Parts: sequence; C-alpha cells; structure tokens
Amino acid sequence: MNITLRQLRAFVAVADHGQYTRAAAHIHITQAALSMLIRDLERELGASVFNRHTRMVELTDAGRELLGMARRVLADIEATVEQTRDYPAYRRGRVTVASGTVLSAILLCPFMRRFYDQYPGIKLQLRDVAEQDIHQHILNDDVDMGIGTRLDSTEEILETPLFSDHYVAVVHKDHPLAKRKTLSWKQICEQPFVALSRSSPIRQEIDRHLAALKLVPSEIHEVSLHTTVLAMVRNRLGASILPANSQHVPGAVGLVFRPLGPPALRRQTCIFQLRRRTLSPAAQLFQDELLAYVKTTLV
Repeated sequence: MNITLRQLRAFVAVADHGQYTRAAAHIHITQAALSMLIRDLERELGASVFNRHTRMVELTDAGRELLGMARRVLADIEATVEQTRDYPAYRRGRVTVASGTVLSAILLCPFMRRFYDQYPGIKLQLRDVAEQDIHQHILNDDVDMGIGTRLDSTEEILETPLFSDHYVAVVHKDHPLAKRKTLSWKQICEQPFVALSRSSPIRQEIDRHLAALKLVPSEIHEVSLHTTVLAMVRNRLGASILPANSQHVPGAVGLVFRPLGPPALRRQTCIFQLRRRTLSPAAQLFQDELLAYVKTTLV
C-alpha cells in the first residue's frame, strides 16, 4: 500500500468541506487534481471513501473509519515538522546523559540547573550509573552522551576531552597520615585499602599505576560505590585513593584529601558519544555549554 500525505490531506479537506470545489480551493490545487488524489487513495484502499451526490459528498463507512486515522497522522506530521523547526532556536528538544554518581552530583546537577534556566524548552534526563556501564549505554544508543573517566579507545565511541584532574589519598581526619601535606603511594598501600570494584575505570587506572610502581596494598576492601568508599574511610576502616573532585561530595565531611606522588597520576574525563550518530541540535548545545561551563568552574 502506498498512501501519500497529499492523498490524506485531500481526503480530509473534502470530508471537512463536503464538496470538491471548496476543498480544492482550501488546499490550493485544482478540482481535477483533487479528484485524482481521491481516486488514487480509493484505489490503494480498495474501497470508496465518499458517496457522491450532485454537489455534495458524504463519507462512506470506510471513509468514516479512515478519517480519524488520517487526522492523527497529519497532526503528528505537523507537530514533528514544527518541533524540528524549533530545534535551531533551541526552544525544544530532549537530551539524555549517563554519568557516574560523583560527576552527576558535583558537576552535572549544578550545570543542569543553569542550563534549564537558559533553555527551559529542552528537557534533560540524567542517568547516574556505575562508570563502567557508561560505554554500554552509549553502544546501546539509549543515551545521547556519557560523561566519565576515559577508557581504552574504541572505534565506535567518539571521545571529547572535558577536563583533567588527579588522584589523591583519602584518610580519616584523625589518621596519623592526615598530618602530612603529601603522601606517597607506598604509605597508602601500607594501610588497609578501600577500593572500588575491579570493573571500575578508576580502579583499573589505580591498579595499573600501582603495578608500574611494583606496589600491592596490604589489605583490600572492595566496594561498588564512591559513597561506600567514603563511608568506610570515615569509619576508619581503611584509606583510599580517589579522584580529587571526590572531596566535593557531601559524604566527604570528616575526611582529609592529600596529594599523592611522585609520580602523580592524572585522570582524563571525557564526553562520550556514538561516532556514527550525529548529536541533535539540543544535545550539541548541551555539550557546547558544558565545555564552556567547565572552563569557568572548578570541578
């Protein structure tokens, strides 16, 4: 079946006006062209949509059944076209972002508040997920972009650098090491060590760094979430190593963060997106504004 929008518009016009002459004038075509569109529509349907009288027409049963569907289709098309026209002016749109819990709390939530104030017509959806799951959300194409620690590059995912920070030691404020201005990797490895799960990109970077230094923590408590790491350190169950921006999380109260090294270990945070997928105007605006926001905001 090959029913066209022109046929549906012609059909609705005739149904609304009750005659071909007025309907043709309403949609700015000749009566002959209108009659041809209706004939083609009936041929595709295999049924008449109008009963013809001398000057007026009325809907057949098939026509009445078609009319509601035709109105919905035309309304949906018009709404979609109108929304697409609105995109360049950023009056409408939807952006879905996946990010780890820490970046969601300290970076994206305040940024989203500012973005909403500037572009209230664009709807934002934040999915706070484990960092190791961000790439899968990108590959599944169920988010516009992801924000997290840079992993090994993959051909399917495009990376846009967002900011760089460094890893620091985390200890309880009453821990003997809290009195030092800087700490060595060896000193942290000599403490019971609270680590994120091995699937975490943060844990993987730390493990690689410790392996290069030929260091192994004396005892490891392995947990899944940043908040649990901070809670365990706060309850004096061990020390940890986390990105420096973790100190801005509310759960960091009562903890001390100290620089580590040498050598220092830095982390690159990126915006991820599918390479084969072009960002919508709203998503591109979100990315551009986020990059500008980071340049003027301490993370």
